[in-house]
Amino acid sequence: MNILLTNDDGYQAPGLRAAFLGLSEFGTVHVVAPKFECSACSHKITMRRPITVERVDMELYGRVHSVDGTPADCVRIAIAELLNDSIDLVVSGVNAGANSGVDVFYSGTIAGAREAAILGLPAIALSQALRDGIATDWGAVTDIVPHLVSELWREPTPGPGFWSVNFPVPIPVDARSRIRRVPIETSPAMMRYERTDHGNGRVEFRTGGSYWTRDAGSPSDYTVIRDGDISVAAIPLYGKFT
Repeated sequence: MNILLTNDDGYQAPGLRAAFLGLSEFGTVHVVAPKFECSACSHKITMRRPITVERVDMELYGRVHSVDGTPADCVRIAIAELLNDSIDLVVSGVNAGANSGVDVFYSGTIAGAREAAILGLPAIALSQALRDGIATDWGAVTDIVPHLVSELWREPTPGPGFWSVNFPVPIPVDARSRIRRVPIETSPAMMRYERTDHGNGRVEFRTGGSYWTRDAGSPSDYTVIRDGDISVAAIPLYGKFT
């Protein structure tokens, strides 16, 4: 297989390394990832300036392409210009942070997979939930990635679309038996901001609140990872799957 690997945390992120290690057993992994973190950039593409691509030698990956653009830029330019090989699968992640529910509209990680699906390629987005006080076990992520990818890359979504996988924290020891197919959460996340009034009409707002405070009941990608299982959701490109 020829696999294109991207993310939105940047080409030096530990989640990208975890994905690379897990994917390497399938064939050649081509890393084309943002130079800088661009979390929550959604499906932005660069239009009004040139996109600079640098080839960087990394001890783990060999030669990678560092792109001063978004995940969607990375996928587009990789397919159009950078890679001579035909790509069998595009993987975006592993993101440091969950991408459940409405996050599929905000996430740069999700956009990397969505752009691949738009181009007609099989695609999987991978995200690792975070919780205060619990360390992320990237080794456990590496261990479960091959199992999920071997299942999903051969399985087309019900219509034009891609797969979104979210890992809980911690990843359970019996992870393979804790994979659940669910829809994405429809309850919105809580909107909370920390406010600082600087006077003279200048007010500063910082996003606050807990990711895990949400009015959600039915099984969904959000409730599954909240409760300690791995969620797999099929994300349509155009409206609902029928």
